[in-house]
Parts: sequence; structure tokens; C-alpha cells
Amino acid sequence: MSLEIRNISKTYKKFLSRKPPLEAVKQVSFTIGEGQIYALLGPNGAGKSTIIKMIAGLIMPSSGSVLFNGRDLTQGQAHYKELSAILEGTRNVYWRLTPLENLHYFANLRGISSHSIKDRVTELLTFLEIEGKKKNQSQHLSRGMLQKLALASALITNPRILLLDEPTLGLDVGSARRIKEMIRHLAKEEGRIILLTTHQMDLVEELADRVGIIRQGKLVVEGSLSELKAIFKSNIYKFKVRGRFRIPAVWKSKYEAVMLAEHEDSTEFELDCKNAAGVYAVVADLKKSGKDILSMGRVVEDLEEIFLRVLEKGDNQK
Repeated sequence: MSLEIRNISKTYKKFLSRKPPLEAVKQVSFTIGEGQIYALLGPNGAGKSTIIKMIAGLIMPSSGSVLFNGRDLTQGQAHYKELSAILEGTRNVYWRLTPLENLHYFANLRGISSHSIKDRVTELLTFLEIEGKKKNQSQHLSRGMLQKLALASALITNPRILLLDEPTLGLDVGSARRIKEMIRHLAKEEGRIILLTTHQMDLVEELADRVGIIRQGKLVVEGSLSELKAIFKSNIYKFKVRGRFRIPAVWKSKYEAVMLAEHEDSTEFELDCKNAAGVYAVVADLKKSGKDILSMGRVVEDLEEIFLRVLEKGDNQK
């Protein structure tokens, strides 16, 4: 079982205007396998939500295909029953209905009887801690409660594909943790295909099997977290030397060296050695000055740093 996004594009023509058409998404391709969580990252306006809406069938691609098990979802509606989505801003919740009514409504909309989901409704409302509010009008719920109800509404039909746009937005720490546990369980234990968009990098590092970064409508880099860290491996090193040590002025200009900590018996600093030759040169300089190296190691960048470097690279190419 897999979801394949094949060269999808979306162009919006500007009617009654001489301005060129807006290319919101440009030839994006990626595949999500059974039991995988794929995180699609990008700044606001990059095209993430447009991609989710095209996969969900809310808007049609200008070109390209969305394939589920080899069947093109853009050519008919039958297979969209396998799919559910949370759109940012809890837009898949009807505010005048109660949580209980919302779940029954969304199940009935997919042709599933209320009687057959009775146990499932109770299970979801209890797990997401909204059982006590199940008969309150949804418009009176807090933002966090609405977000959990949106997830319950997406899950009530037991979909094989889940599209999650900012699923933990507005949640407190405890509620966000429960949502993360559920997302992990749905993928790893139940084999669901999950596409996740978020600005919370810790959520991605915790959950995602693969990551794609989109910029100005294009997928510019893709891979597992370990692959991305290897691609964007830096030459920033952290050193700890015995005794007090003053960073040479030439290091500040050549290696952007910065002091991290000064102790009575040691000094810690960080610098960008640029390449392997730079590392050997710094080590040689320290030995020449008679300083014992207590420890040294490459600084491993986290996903947030990688993300910012990708965006910065794009800005510099403009």
C-alpha cells in the first residue's frame, strides 16, 4: 500500500489581469509507504496546504497525478473514502453541532451508519479527553478541544491515509503528547499512511520517517533525518582545552570562532573549520601553543538548522 504524488502542479490564472499566472506548486513528487509518516515542511505560502488540498481532492491539480495503490485519485471520487484530513484551523468541524453529532455526521457522510461506529465514537472521545464535552455545542469548546475534535472527525471513518495539517496547533503539552502517541500508533501499529505538515520541528524529529522541504512551490530536498543531516553536515566543531585560553583574533575572522564557556581549569569554544584542512590547522595551532585538547567534536545540526539553511540558500539565489 502506498500513496504516490507524481509531478503535481497547481497554477492559478489571474482573470481580468495581465499579470502572469501564479504557480503555487511546481512538479512535486514523493511517495509515502504503508506505516510511514512523511513530514512536508516549508515557510508560509510555500505550497504545503495546496498540496494537501490536491491530495484530498478539494482542488484539482493543473497537471500530475495522486496515486493510491496505483489508482489515480484525480480521476474519480471512489477511492477518496480511504482518506481523511485535518486542515489547519479546525475547518473540518461544524461549530453548531456537538462533538457527538460531528462524529456521526462525518461517518454518515461517508456512508457509515451511526450504529456501526457507536463504540468507535466512545473510544475516540475518551482517548482525546473530550467525552465530558460531547453534548456541548462545538462553538463553545476551547481551541485545543476543537483541534482534538478535528482529529476525531478525521479518524471516525478509519481511513488508510491521513493528511494532518498542523495537528497539534493550539494544544497544551499533555494533549499534544497524546496526539503524538496516537499518530505514531496509527502509522507503526496500524499501518496508516500519514502526511504531516507542521512548523514544530521537535514533532517532526520525533515522528517522521522521511522529510521533504518545499520552497516557492518546489520540493528542494527530501530524505530521512539521517540523510538530511549527512547532506547538510557542517564543519562546526566544539573544542574543550585545558586551562584558560584566549581565542586568537585570526580565528574570529577566519573560522568565526566564539567563546562558549570559561572555567577555572578549562575553556570551551566553537568554530567553523570550513573543511578537513581547517580542522587539522586548528589542532596544529593548539598543539603549537602548548594547549592540551580535552575534547573535540563536530556539532550535529538539528532539523531546524537544516530547514533554515535550505531557506537561506534559496533566498541567496534570488
